[in-house]
Amino acid sequence: MESITIDEFLVRLQQDANLVQGVARQLGIETTDPQVIIEALINQSDAKDLLYQGFEKYNSGEFEAAVSLIQRALALQIYDKDLKFHGWLVQGLALIDLQRLEEAIASYDKALEIKPDSQELWNSRGDALYHLGQFEEAIASYDSALKIEPNHHEIWNSRAAALCYLEEFEEAIASFDKVLEIQPEFSQAWYNRGVVLDKLGRSEEAMASYDNALKIKPDYPEAWTNRGVNLINLNLYKEALDCFNHALVINPNFPEVYNAWNGLGRTLFNLGEFEKAITYFDKALEIKPDYYGAWYSRGNTLNNLREFEEAIVSYDNAIKIKPDYHEAWINRGITARNVTTKKTGFFFRFTLSGSAAPNLALKFNNPDLNKRGYDGEFASYEEGLKHCQQDTHPESWGELHEAIGNAYYLRGRGNSNARYFWRKAIKSYNTALQTLTARDFPKLHLEILQKLIRIQLDMNETAEATELQRQGTDLLRRLLDEPNSSDQSKKQLALKFAWLQQLTVDLAVQSGDLLQAIELAEQGKNTCLRWLLDKWSDENYSVSYSQIQQLLNSSTAIIYWHLSSYALHTFILKHNAPSPIVLGKTEFLTNAQRLQNFEDWVKKWNQQYADYRDKAKDEQSQKNQPWRQLMPNKLEQLKNILNISAIEKELNNITNLILIPHRDLHRLPLHAIFTDNFTITYLPSAQIGITLQSLSQTNVTAIHQLPLLSVEHPDSEGFAILPHAEIESAAITQLFSNPTPKRIYGKAATNTTVKTALKDSYSIFHFTGHSTYNFHNPQKSALALSGKEFLTLDEICNLENVKINQLVSLSSCETAITSNQTITAEYVGLVSAFLYQGVTNIVSTLWTVTDDASSFLMIYFYWQIKKGKSPAVALNQARKWLRNLTFSKLERIYRVILVKLPSDETLLRPFIRRKLNQISQMKLSEKKRQRFQHPYYWAAFIITGR
Repeated sequence: MESITIDEFLVRLQQDANLVQGVARQLGIETTDPQVIIEALINQSDAKDLLYQGFEKYNSGEFEAAVSLIQRALALQIYDKDLKFHGWLVQGLALIDLQRLEEAIASYDKALEIKPDSQELWNSRGDALYHLGQFEEAIASYDSALKIEPNHHEIWNSRAAALCYLEEFEEAIASFDKVLEIQPEFSQAWYNRGVVLDKLGRSEEAMASYDNALKIKPDYPEAWTNRGVNLINLNLYKEALDCFNHALVINPNFPEVYNAWNGLGRTLFNLGEFEKAITYFDKALEIKPDYYGAWYSRGNTLNNLREFEEAIVSYDNAIKIKPDYHEAWINRGITARNVTTKKTGFFFRFTLSGSAAPNLALKFNNPDLNKRGYDGEFASYEEGLKHCQQDTHPESWGELHEAIGNAYYLRGRGNSNARYFWRKAIKSYNTALQTLTARDFPKLHLEILQKLIRIQLDMNETAEATELQRQGTDLLRRLLDEPNSSDQSKKQLALKFAWLQQLTVDLAVQSGDLLQAIELAEQGKNTCLRWLLDKWSDENYSVSYSQIQQLLNSSTAIIYWHLSSYALHTFILKHNAPSPIVLGKTEFLTNAQRLQNFEDWVKKWNQQYADYRDKAKDEQSQKNQPWRQLMPNKLEQLKNILNISAIEKELNNITNLILIPHRDLHRLPLHAIFTDNFTITYLPSAQIGITLQSLSQTNVTAIHQLPLLSVEHPDSEGFAILPHAEIESAAITQLFSNPTPKRIYGKAATNTTVKTALKDSYSIFHFTGHSTYNFHNPQKSALALSGKEFLTLDEICNLENVKINQLVSLSSCETAITSNQTITAEYVGLVSAFLYQGVTNIVSTLWTVTDDASSFLMIYFYWQIKKGKSPAVALNQARKWLRNLTFSKLERIYRVILVKLPSDETLLRPFIRRKLNQISQMKLSEKKRQRFQHPYYWAAFIITGR
């Protein structure tokens, strides 16, 4: 191409009209003036040079220089639309990098005037608006981009993120689903989808999303961490520990590692390991000192350790960081109430950055925050309300007023001026309902209705309580009828608010309709049992009083307890009686006080038992633990609380008792607080008893002639060897040698082998070994088998063609129940699984028992059965025999066992000789002592069934 000067080009333009028109058309201007065209060409050239220089500066990361050059270029007249478009675009990108977002959006808008169909530009504009927090405008930009390119998965992902900030969670999930439809291997979208599902309380779906993210990217510590948090929400604490530990192994320094440490702390808190939990909260706070959630959880943990002043310091640190943290204000208030006098110079176990007391009173100019007792509690709530206003924090504002109501209610209990404080509580609860409405916060609304009902019943305002119960029932029904709720969430919701149904029993008793009361109690029991064992069902499981009479005869009565949130009622059901007897049937305050006494008693029982399990490592230390040492006194207290003497006065000519406990009563040895005049069995509900009775009538063969399946001391990993269990198994299988028993032991006791054997033709199943109870997820409760294998409650329920139908003996620890937590609805455990399969008699244990006491009792129990006694009578006699067993008699038993041991039992012989040697060295007076008289040894064993 020839090179010419501008003057020469100007001459050509003046001579060639076609050239003038062509250049003008190319530049997009209308002119025939050659001089104007020349000037336009010079501007165009200068602008292009500046733009290209700006683009180079942008590519090299010199964003300020890039913006300056591009701005100079755009100030010139640029006729090339494509060049001008890229100028605005690149300037916008550079401004984004300089965090000048609003200017960037203005640049994008200029570019969009030129090319409104640019998907990339609409997306970039959306990102800028997203980072400015203008989420609705960002979504509009993303939608414009998606109209142009609807299958761009990253834009759908950005759209979903913006919807999350707007708390449009359902629509966000729909956007994540679109992402994953286009790009199913996008691990981040699976992860974010799980986070949103967690926010909606759809924990099981969230878990599936986290699992999908981890299938694609196994080394994803954030996903492992959130999976762990999700498991905490599902009460699967041991599984949660594995997730947090896995995240820390992958990368101990990932950006949000403090969440993993905090998760470990929360998990151990829920497992009751408070000291260790604090160390993990401290690790989280070392990394992120302003992590107010960890400070809050640390305060809760210290509260459980009763280190109240230090707990308040942790809450204060949380509040210092987040003044509108209403949960911290509430728990701070409760803790202040627990401290009657403020201590000074108290010890701090850890020295953390920022852990010193922040002097909240000075920070908020409120000296009342230094007070303790009720004054300090109210000061915390009132200060919290200053930072959680009704219009800006409706949920927090309502919950703080609810807390004030709780404080007034507690202050009134036991106070001679109770009604004065309770009226204040009612006023506070009603204030809370101004924001915690049935429409906006239905679950919180129900919780406050529960508390209002409690006060009105305490004040004998039955009509008002009945109306609130009706409102609560209608609201719960509306929640359960919501079409988008999963069966699992409905079940959790129904169990959480089971108190509404329980209250109907109290109201029926107070109105004097005792037939309706017992039928409602039975209906509630069966409904909760079905929910816990099966999937959600809206079916009512009602049994009439006349049907319950099938379980009774002239010598048999039922003691039926019912615990609600408001009262503890005792029903006595007798043969052909027109209605139940109810202790103090219309004395609501008496029953409410009995409930309070029982709740206080069981709380201490749980705490002492938890300490016993944690701290008792050998027989001597076990004996010295308060739970075991004080058991006789504790059971005497329980006898008085439940007014057993009054119950027994109603039981003339009764020799057989069926006990039907409710909620926390399931974990207690109720048979041990009755006199020895009765043979006692347990039932979860009358309905189950009726079903089992019909099954037992079909069993025509005497139980002592039936074949036995014995699963013996599996070599379970992590569990101790039990020598007496071997003695027990050998003795029992010898008693039931005809027909020949099936024995599965040691490594052979696998999950598959045991399940197969349960389908064989055996009617009695005896298990010696270990078991576990999962309070938070009962269907995971299990019998420990070989190695790491277990047989879970869920597996037992789902077995088909189980032949065991007469007797199951679970000669292991805690097969009935134990826990340090409260049962709010109903109890389901390993016993329930065998009842579900139609087994008519199940022997189980309420706590960890010594293997010698267990083995001797079970041998005697089976000996009595072999003599033709029923399982209930046999166990009753075995308990009496065990508690009267002296060391002298025990010595004779060991000698008989030693003689009868097979020659190949080389390990047991030294063990028994050692026991004999210990007894032989005792004085004669000591040998007369009853070895197992303490209720710890014999009261743990119960029989359930008909």
